[in-house]
Amino acid sequence: MERPGLGNRGWGLGSEGSGFGIWRSAFGTLLALATLLMGSAAAFAAASGSEGEGELGITVRVYDYAHVRRGALIAAEMQAGSIFYKAGLAMRWCNMITGSAESLMDSSCDQLADRATLNLRIVPRLKVMPGVTTDLTMGFAVGKLATVSYHWIKEWDPRAEAMPWDILACVIAHEIGHLLLGPNSHSTTGIMMGKWSPEALRAAGHGHLLFTPQQAELLRAEVLARSAEQRA
Repeated sequence: MERPGLGNRGWGLGSEGSGFGIWRSAFGTLLALATLLMGSAAAFAAASGSEGEGELGITVRVYDYAHVRRGALIAAEMQAGSIFYKAGLAMRWCNMITGSAESLMDSSCDQLADRATLNLRIVPRLKVMPGVTTDLTMGFAVGKLATVSYHWIKEWDPRAEAMPWDILACVIAHEIGHLLLGPNSHSTTGIMMGKWSPEALRAAGHGHLLFTPQQAELLRAEVLARSAEQRA
């Protein structure tokens, strides 16, 4: 997928500064949000028996080579999980060691059971590969691997009413959606749009950028088939 164009400078804030400087002032709010989301996720798991039989879900191994701040990564994963939950799927995120001082490791990641398993890598910036990516590409998906470029995500536009973790969550969901729906699965509405308009970014900020009902049905069917194949 590619970033949308909002004038000469696009939807980002440009390349000035480093890393998280453009949104570090909001990090206290981010940590509070992540804590709240983690609590909500734990409550949901306890109430729904998320590791129980009959669950239709996906395990995603996350390799964070961009060294996203812990609170931002957790918040993005929880929000992406909410997007899939509304499509009828339960997500399990396994944050793998990548050499960062802030890297996470879920000790249960070695116990992937019979769930469909995919891989996600977050890189600082995608290299331009003719026919695959351009300088505007935010992510791509091939086989069982989704790749997300953090370069464009961290240069968020406050006019879009979306925070960086909002955008990161939606790009993650979009690319994982490609792994399950196929490369030619862009749509004119919802989270699988190939290019996001300012309206779409506002929807992302409010949690309204979702899979369509038809896409949700296809996602569930694909995950069910992959889970059965993995069990076999």
